[in-house]
Amino acid sequence: MSDRYAVLSHVPLHAGMPCQTPDGLAPRVHDNAPAISVMTDFRKVTPVTIEPDLNIDAALRKMKEAGVRLLLVPDRDDHIIGIISASEIQGERPVRLGQELGIERADIKVHMLMAPLDRVMGMDLTTVLDACVGHIIAYLGSYERHHTLVVETDHDSGVQTIRGLFSISQISKMMGADVTQVEYPAHSLAEVQQELG
Repeated sequence: MSDRYAVLSHVPLHAGMPCQTPDGLAPRVHDNAPAISVMTDFRKVTPVTIEPDLNIDAALRKMKEAGVRLLLVPDRDDHIIGIISASEIQGERPVRLGQELGIERADIKVHMLMAPLDRVMGMDLTTVLDACVGHIIAYLGSYERHHTLVVETDHDSGVQTIRGLFSISQISKMMGADVTQVEYPAHSLAEVQQELG
């Protein structure tokens, strides 16, 4: 087999060479940058999911391994039925739920603690496309949320799909500063749409 392939040439390396990083993470963004630039786009990044019948500590381990703080919860047909966050798992809710149900933490399943999808905030992609990063920070801050999902509607069929996700920790990382404490004027989704319209 070695006779079939020529030996490839090599290049010398030197100390101090820059290293390539993913396009979405390399440049620092500012609050007036397009909001889409800080969205985790599920067309480019596979969403991290967890089965609803798994233990919440398995979900927490999966978050740590994947470097995320939120998991989508699919049903057997891979349709999303809810979300679960690290703050929910690490907060008081598991303790209270265990006491209410008389069960140990190890017996608390994802579906017992997750936020059902119909109780989760979301933004429409058309609004996001006209918004700036500052709008997203203000939106998340006004609702005291760390995440929000982005929904895309097919113009022909009207079918909605989850297109992406905004994460305040990801935005902070991309801006190079903790934006959870930044005070932007509070905007409702309607105000953002009116402001952009």
